[in-house]
Amino acid sequence: MSWNYSGNPVDSELDRYRFLIGDTDASAPIMQDEEIQFLIDEYGSDHNRLMYHLFKQVATRFARDIKRRLGPQSEDPTERLRYFQAKVDEYAALLQAAGISMKRPAYPKIFRKGMQSNPPYPAPSGGDGYV
Repeated sequence: MSWNYSGNPVDSELDRYRFLIGDTDASAPIMQDEEIQFLIDEYGSDHNRLMYHLFKQVATRFARDIKRRLGPQSEDPTERLRYFQAKVDEYAALLQAAGISMKRPAYPKIFRKGMQSNPPYPAPSGGDGYV
């Protein structure tokens, strides 16, 4: 895996998107070149969709960070996560306004027809069927 940034986003598409997501610090890289290039190859024809997926990947990475405290020093990544999640929501809204829906995970149905009807219980000996 590699990480490169020329400092001039005009030079390459990879540098352009690395600049837009704020991944320009070589001492703290967020995404590798190959990961960004994969998203460019996959969604590069649609800028908003590409930005949505880039910010979603970055937000997913920062969601793993935990709040740390050592004596008087502390590190709380919550604000950084909120920022990237807000960018995901912003691009999701742009896509939705353009009529593009993002795939949502499919969950099995947990409700079925008639599940709340109360069938009569088996009749105890000598009863009418209801308890």
